Amino acid sequence: MRTIKFRGKNLYNNEWIFGDLIQYESGEMAIFSKKLSQYGCEATEMFNRSKVETTTVGQFTGLFDKNGKEIYEGDILHTITFGFEPEEYTAIILYDNCRFQLSNGRNLFYFGQSDLTKMDDTIVIGNIYDNPELIIP
Repeated sequence: MRTIKFRGKNLYNNEWIFGDLIQYESGEMAIFSKKLSQYGCEATEMFNRSKVETTTVGQFTGLFDKNGKEIYEGDILHTITFGFEPEEYTAIILYDNCRFQLSNGRNLFYFGQSDLTKMDDTIVIGNIYDNPELIIP
């Protein structure tokens, strides 16, 4: 089974927080750094809960780059496509229509996770929040 977790930037210190995502009725979001399912929802005071900037929240894809780094929605990847004419490019991980996609600014690639795992030369070079200069128009 795929690991479901999220990341977001802490509202108070701008650091990345990883874990379970909660969205309040107000629209605010927080991330708990321990698994809620281990203890039940009654034990929320035991957890490190951090409010996060909602625009920075991204889901873990369940995939890792060639260096073992987790790949999240919003990450910027450097990769080489597979196929008859391999192409080297930089792309952003997006989530839309119930699936993760790669966008290189010109095209959207609708890959299933099994297709993404075939890209052995993929590395995370940054993300759209900390490294917007890496986004190629």
